[in-house]
Amino acid sequence: MQQIGVPTAESSIDVDASPEVVWATVADVTRTPEWSPVCHRCEWIDGHHGPVLGARFRGHNRLNGARWSRNCVVTAAEPGRVFGFSSEFKGQESTRWRYRIEPEGSGTRLSEAYEIVLMPRWVRAFRRIPGAVAKSERDTRSNITTSLERLKAMVEGEH
Repeated sequence: MQQIGVPTAESSIDVDASPEVVWATVADVTRTPEWSPVCHRCEWIDGHHGPVLGARFRGHNRLNGARWSRNCVVTAAEPGRVFGFSSEFKGQESTRWRYRIEPEGSGTRLSEAYEIVLMPRWVRAFRRIPGAVAKSERDTRSNITTSLERLKAMVEGEH
């Protein structure tokens, strides 16, 4: 694997709920399958049971017929403000995910960002196929938008 510079994909949405409620939902990684079009199961591992700095969890994903699991570590856990984690591939940081939560009027502005840190060789080879990078970037933006829309509907429906 080789470190690469990939622009961060990010999107935001306004949610009619308090920052504390939005944070509590986003930071409960076991609920991620309720909004994510990619993650279908998530559980805390290594004796961790909640969103604190350094806590570890495993996400199980599916996309376009592919399935994979990644161990992750919580990198930011400030209730009502930010929740972030990094996924690992072969013991190295692979991607970074960050949810920024900011008061907006009587509700919350929720932003989700994604960054590729390291990319396996096979993924780099796949990205050489004409159109593969553009499709991957479109899919990532679409999945983030879908996640945020589902999160909004879920949180607003519960509160």
